[in-house]
Amino acid sequence: MGSSGAKRRNGRTRAAGAPPREAAAVAVADQCAAPSPKALPGAASDLALLMCVAGIYTCYLSYGVLQERIYKSSYAPAELDPLDGGRYHFTLFLIFAQTAVNALSAVLPLALFPQPKHTVPLWKYGKLALFYLAAMLFSFSALHHMSYPMQALGKSCKMVPVMLMGVLIRGRKYTPRDYACAALITIGVALFSYKGSAANAQSHTSALGVLLLLGSLTMDGLTGPSQDVVIVEHSPSTHQLMAWQNAAAAAWLLAPLLVTGEMKAALAFVSRYPAAAVDVATFAAVSAIGQHFIFYTIRNFSALACTTITTTRKFFTILASVVYYKHSLVPRQWAAVGLVFGAIVWEGVAKHQKKREAAAAVAVAAAAAGNRAVALADGKKSK
Repeated sequence: MGSSGAKRRNGRTRAAGAPPREAAAVAVADQCAAPSPKALPGAASDLALLMCVAGIYTCYLSYGVLQERIYKSSYAPAELDPLDGGRYHFTLFLIFAQTAVNALSAVLPLALFPQPKHTVPLWKYGKLALFYLAAMLFSFSALHHMSYPMQALGKSCKMVPVMLMGVLIRGRKYTPRDYACAALITIGVALFSYKGSAANAQSHTSALGVLLLLGSLTMDGLTGPSQDVVIVEHSPSTHQLMAWQNAAAAAWLLAPLLVTGEMKAALAFVSRYPAAAVDVATFAAVSAIGQHFIFYTIRNFSALACTTITTTRKFFTILASVVYYKHSLVPRQWAAVGLVFGAIVWEGVAKHQKKREAAAAVAVAAAAAGNRAVALADGKKSK
């Protein structure tokens, strides 16, 4: 576990701009992935990568469309449903369904593949799950007060609170490029959300929506360092962390769901409207399946490949939402989208270059050490 654990702890790449559970999946898989297996032959490797791209795109494009549909659709005319107005509004139940399915989907890999001894105290998962839940709760609730494109683009600001928490909690230092990228992303989101006269009413973003989005970003910023602590101290496997974190989150939700009566009300709602039941079940399923595609991509290719896929996927999710739900974006908003993703790509390319330079330095050091060993051996033979 020594060297492999160190390798796992060195992977800190997160997918900027990913939705809450996709970003968490990338962070967890990047930090907990076991050493990659032997590389596949060329054609097989290309096919496997294409399958991963297709799987991540399919799952998370569906995730975005379904999330917006669940909150924005009328499953029945309001006059025929005086209790709920035909609209789904059970956020805690939706998060519970998602976390429960995520946890269950990690059980099979835990049963089939060898795992390291699990040493993480349950209370640490409980603490981590609170941040994890709060990020989802704020993010999902924000959809009641803004369009999905605005929420999705706003989540691309994740690097801002992550950097802030890194400075305040861990005393980290960032490069001028990091601050420039964070500033460009912030400016892009501000341009997108600015209420110009030509903005469509569908794109309206309320002050409450902005506060909820900021709350979600702040919780995302706390989740990452909390995961770091658990991984560095205990080195759980990918699926151990996935299973226990999601199980702890589902356990936290049980009490408020039962006390407030939301569990009973949500089950009654999905019983009345089978279309809502299908949407909720599919939403939870694509989230879990998407996480496994992310884990497979990182373990068999690289965290950079996965980050590239999830970052580009974000743009297509916004595009799918605009087309599918007929959101009207003015040129200023399209320019803002370009500004945000330009900054994300710049950050990704810079990180890739930094990793290549570090790998090259390690290779040079290893070659020098090997040469010294050979010279020492030759010297001993000559004696």
